[in-house]
Amino acid sequence: MAILKNFSIRSVMLWILGVFCLLWSGVGLYSVHALGKLGDGNTVDRQLVSQMTLLSKGNDQYFRFITRLSRVMDGAAAGKTPQAADYAPAAAALDAMEAQLVKFKAGAPGPMDAATSAAVIDSWQKLLDAGIVPQMTLAKSGDLAAFRTHASNVTPALSRAFGASAEQYNQRASELLDQTRVTVDRLTDITKSIIIAAVVFGLVILLFTDRYLVTMLVRPLDKIRQHFQFIADGDLSHPVQEFGRNCVGKLVPLLNAMQDSLRDAVSAIRSGTDNIYRGAAEISMGNNDLSSRTEQQAAALEQTAASMEQLTATVKFNADNAQQASSLAQTATKTASKGGELVNDVVQTMQEITGSSKKIAEITSVINSIAFQTNILALNAAVEAARAGEQGRGFAVVASEVRNLAQRSAGAAKEIETLISESVQRVDKGSQLVNAAGSTMDEMLKAVSDVNEIMKQIADASHEQSKGISQVGTAVAEMDSVTQQNASLVEEVSAAAGALERQTEELQRSVARFRLAPQAAAAPVAAPQTPLRPRLAPTAAASSSDEWVSF
Repeated sequence: MAILKNFSIRSVMLWILGVFCLLWSGVGLYSVHALGKLGDGNTVDRQLVSQMTLLSKGNDQYFRFITRLSRVMDGAAAGKTPQAADYAPAAAALDAMEAQLVKFKAGAPGPMDAATSAAVIDSWQKLLDAGIVPQMTLAKSGDLAAFRTHASNVTPALSRAFGASAEQYNQRASELLDQTRVTVDRLTDITKSIIIAAVVFGLVILLFTDRYLVTMLVRPLDKIRQHFQFIADGDLSHPVQEFGRNCVGKLVPLLNAMQDSLRDAVSAIRSGTDNIYRGAAEISMGNNDLSSRTEQQAAALEQTAASMEQLTATVKFNADNAQQASSLAQTATKTASKGGELVNDVVQTMQEITGSSKKIAEITSVINSIAFQTNILALNAAVEAARAGEQGRGFAVVASEVRNLAQRSAGAAKEIETLISESVQRVDKGSQLVNAAGSTMDEMLKAVSDVNEIMKQIADASHEQSKGISQVGTAVAEMDSVTQQNASLVEEVSAAAGALERQTEELQRSVARFRLAPQAAAAPVAAPQTPLRPRLAPTAAASSSDEWVSF
């Protein structure tokens, strides 16, 4: 199988599959051909047997006809007159014989040669036409002598001719059946041999395929798996042997290239981890120095921020007081405004009362006028009652009472008018006083508004001052926050540098588990050391801190 190493597994498997398919295609085609021949043999056998059966049945019906008709004619010879029913069995045998002849003609010649089939059909037809049918006719006519002459001289000769042709047909059919069976047996034996040979050859191909796959695929893959196990264990010093140019063999150069790349990477990592470790240590030292200076600046900014917060609180307290004073002034302004509005309402109410009093006085005048007119009418009524004499006495009494009521109404109206006049005078005086109070409230409202405006200006100025100081405090707080963030970042960078040192150590330990070839395990090249930035002197740091505190 050495020559097969340079062929791909797919090509070899395709060739094997092609040979296997050709083999079984040939076997299948031959099996189809053999089955066709067997089918033809079965057809010949079935047709010949069918024709021989028809011929045998026809011969049997002939003998039945002769026997049945002879029985009827023997009875006639004994003096018994035959009836139509007596001829029915013989007629049935005759019809059956004719039916068998029709079926035989339908299947002829079939596998048999045409001459033999024609001879049988001709002798059979002659036996019917010249022998049996006339014999049946003579029997039915009652001519016993003619029947016996025909039955003894004509029908036997025709029967012997039919029997000879039938015998020849059966003999020829037996020969054809024997030939067919021999052919079928031979095809069966050949087919069995071919199938057995194909199965054996297929097993050989399968065995060859198994050995080929084991040799060209399973074993190389197992070696590659072992090599991968070496790589997983950290051993990069063993190369893989070539397996040829097949599918598995093409993996070997790639695997070796991968191993070389991994070996180069491990070598580079080993050579770089020391440089990374030294650089991380230098970064850690520088970050520690920067962290200490940043913490000093953060402390100074924190003190400044605290002072600004106290100043902001004081200014905010003054602004709040000014705001409260402005609020009180606004409240006083609103109160004075409400007082002015109440005074105006009182003035308006007094004016309304004055108008109502005047209307009442007018109504009283109307009542007084009505009382006067009522008094006059009462006098007139009294005069008219006096004129009437005794008959107008009652009316005079009523008129007198009406006059008294009119006088009393007039007196009451005068008193009410007097009281209303006094009320109008007092209301006018109250209106004058309320107007004077309204003027005073307007002056107070103006004064309170001026005070409110001044307090508002003071509150706005204090608020702006507080806002400015708050902005300064916010800026200082932001500076302090930024400084704190810088300090946190410095601490994080320092922690990251420490973590980088630890990760570098872990990386060195991880890489140390790999075993390299002697030429690959070269000493790592040290990177140039980066000089540290000089640290500030303590005095400079102290002066910087003092400056921040002073600020």
